[in-house]
Amino acid sequence: MEVWKRSAFGLWLAVILGAVGFLGLVSIDARHGTLRDEFVGQSIAWYLVAFVGFGVAIWSNERQPFPTWILWAVPIAFRLMLLTTSPTLSDDVYRYLWDGHLVSQGANPYAHAISDPAVDQFSIAARDLANNPDLASPYLPTAHGVFGAAAWLFPSEPLTMQLIMLAFDLMVAGLLARLLKLVGVPSRRVLLYLWNPLVIVEIAHGAHLDAVMVALAVAALVCAFDPALRLRWGGSLSPTLLALATLTRPLPLLLVPVLFWRWSWPQRLLYGVVAVGLTVPWGIGPGFGLGATADGTGVFGSARAYTDTFRFNSGIYHWYERWVGGRGLDDKGWDEPVQLTKIIVGVGVAVLLLMVLAQARSLVTNRSLLRLTLVPVGIYVVLTPVLHPWYTMLLFALLALLTPADDEPRARWVLLVPWLYLGAALTLSYLTYEDPSAFAEREWIRKVEWLPTLGSLLVIGLAVAGGLIRRATQEPTLR
Repeated sequence: MEVWKRSAFGLWLAVILGAVGFLGLVSIDARHGTLRDEFVGQSIAWYLVAFVGFGVAIWSNERQPFPTWILWAVPIAFRLMLLTTSPTLSDDVYRYLWDGHLVSQGANPYAHAISDPAVDQFSIAARDLANNPDLASPYLPTAHGVFGAAAWLFPSEPLTMQLIMLAFDLMVAGLLARLLKLVGVPSRRVLLYLWNPLVIVEIAHGAHLDAVMVALAVAALVCAFDPALRLRWGGSLSPTLLALATLTRPLPLLLVPVLFWRWSWPQRLLYGVVAVGLTVPWGIGPGFGLGATADGTGVFGSARAYTDTFRFNSGIYHWYERWVGGRGLDDKGWDEPVQLTKIIVGVGVAVLLLMVLAQARSLVTNRSLLRLTLVPVGIYVVLTPVLHPWYTMLLFALLALLTPADDEPRARWVLLVPWLYLGAALTLSYLTYEDPSAFAEREWIRKVEWLPTLGSLLVIGLAVAGGLIRRATQEPTLR
C-alpha cells in the first residue's frame, strides 16, 4: 500500500503539472489569439511546466508502472486541450491547406508560387496566410496525397489538419509500443513519446506534417522486424512504407543504412522504384527544380531555394559556417565559403553514414540494430543547418529504444539525458518571433540549447568508447 501511495503521488504530480502547463497555453490562446509575438515568453514558461511534469512521469512510471489506461488517457487528454487552440507557433498549416486545395482542384502545387496570378482562380483564405508566397510547394508527393485527400474530404481549416495529424500521432504511439515489445523493451516506455510536451504541442497545436512521416517510418521498422508481417506480406511493406515516409520529408532516408542489410535486393530495389515512381509524375510539366537557375518551382525547386538561403537554430553547423566564413577564403580563390561549409559537412555526414552502414552489417540482434537508428537521426539533429522543434520528432519517437530492457543495467538511462535536455531547451527558439517586426536569432539561446547538449553527448561518447576499448583489450579469463 505504501509503495502504491508513493507511486500515486508521482503520477498525480505528473498529471497536475502537465495539465497546468497545457491549460496555461490554452488560456494564452483564448485571451490573446496567439502563443507567439509578445506572449511567446509566457508560452515557453507554461511549456516548461509541462516538461517538468513529463520528467516526473518518466520517473514515476519506472518506480511503479502506470495502469495502461492512464498511460494513454492522460496524454490524449492533453492533446485534446490543445485542439482548442489555433496554430500560431508556426504557420505551416496554411501552406498545407493551400497545397491540398490545389491538389483537390487538379492543379500541380509545384507549378506556381502562391503569389503567381495564374492560381488566382483557386484562391482561398489559407492562401493569404501561407508562408513563402514567392515559392511553389516545398513538400514531397506523399505529403500532397495527405493534403489533397484532406481538402477533398474535409473543410480547409486548421482544425482539419490538427485532427489528421493527431490521428497519425496516435498511430506512431501504437506502432512504437509494438516495436518496443518486439525487441524486449517494456512497452510502457512509449510514455517517452506519448507524454512528451514537444510532440504534443507540435502536433495537437501546430499540426505538423512530421506526424505522417514518423508514422510511416515507424511502421516500416515494425514491418521489417515483425516476423508475422514479413511472412504475410513477403517483405514488401517495409521498403514501401519507408519510401512513402521519405516522400513526406526526406529524413527517413537516414534509416536506409540501418535497414539495408535487413532487406533483400528485391526490397532495396522496391524502395527505389516506389520513391522514383511516385516522384516522376509530379515533375511532368513543372520540372524538378534542379537546374542551374532555380526559380522556386518544380518538385525540388522550393526546397532547394529554402535550404540554400535559410539557417535557423543550428549549433555545430552555425559555428562552423561562421568560422569558415572568417578565414578570408574569398581572397584565396574561393568566393563561396558558405558553399564550402556545405561540402565539408556533407562529406562528413556521408562518411558517418557509411560507418553506420558497416556497423549495421555486424549487428546480429534486432534490439541493437533498431537502437542504431538513433545514430543517423542524431547526426542529422546535431549537424543540420535548420532545426525547428518539430524536426526532432523522429528522434523522440525512437528514443524509447535506448532505454534499458529488464536484463540491462539502469545506467542506460543516462544515454537519454542530452536529448531530453534538448527537447526542453528547443522551445526557447520561439523567442526568435517575440518581435513580429524584427525576427532575429539570439546567440545566448543557441548556447543554452547546444552547449549542454553537445557537452553531455561528448562525455557519454567518451565513456562508451572507453568501455568498449577496455572490453576489447581485456585478456580472457581462464576457466
